[in-house]
Amino acid sequence: MRFRWTAYILAALLGSASLTSALELKNKTFSTANAGKVVFSHTSHLKKKNAKSANVGCKACHNGNMRENVRYTMADMDKGKSCGICHNGKKAFALAKCTVCHKVREITFKVKETGPVLFSHAKHLKTMQCGACHNKVFKAGPNKRVDMAQMERGKSCGACHNGKKTFALGECTKCHPVKEKSYKVADAGNVTFSHKLHIDMYKCRECHSRLYIPGSGNKTVSMAEMEAGKSCGACHDSKSAFTVKESCDKCHRT
Repeated sequence: MRFRWTAYILAALLGSASLTSALELKNKTFSTANAGKVVFSHTSHLKKKNAKSANVGCKACHNGNMRENVRYTMADMDKGKSCGICHNGKKAFALAKCTVCHKVREITFKVKETGPVLFSHAKHLKTMQCGACHNKVFKAGPNKRVDMAQMERGKSCGACHNGKKTFALGECTKCHPVKEKSYKVADAGNVTFSHKLHIDMYKCRECHSRLYIPGSGNKTVSMAEMEAGKSCGACHDSKSAFTVKESCDKCHRT
């Protein structure tokens, strides 16, 4: 009888231990306001690094610096709370290596005038850490839209793209896509404007927005107006480039 009760007690204890173990090993997902979801894996944290390393017990984390159902900010972690107990660059990788825990993605900005602009986290992270931009230049998550004039004053991308830290904003085609433009001319043959050809010789700002606003919405200009210095005639005046008055066949194709 005593042996049977002992067996029951052992079975109960083993069952309880298994349940506790199962609960401890369950992955925990944290939803952050602006930086996506973070998954904490009990399994990977409880693994021994190698045969000689010490076991990592639950109390290594579950102590006065990390309490159940208490939310810790990154500032708290920097002070050694929560994940910051170990992730200090000594015991484990530093908190500054954000992408180990926070997933990042490529961001496409819809720009009506010039077409979509891609911001590549992967490309930028090859030469810098997240702290270079967040939260000094951008807060994590959605930000207020900034125009080119503001960027030229050092806002947004302009904080780095100033020609000193990295390429200047004036090198527009590194971010903004450009395409060849065709114009149908009923009585003189169609005209193709080649961005590629012109960009090899001039900067975008020499035309935009001094002569043309980016994208559609520019008024159609007559040959007479061009000869008076409007549109293409601003450069094609026989001084900067061939004249619109006489070199018709260079643009108009029959």
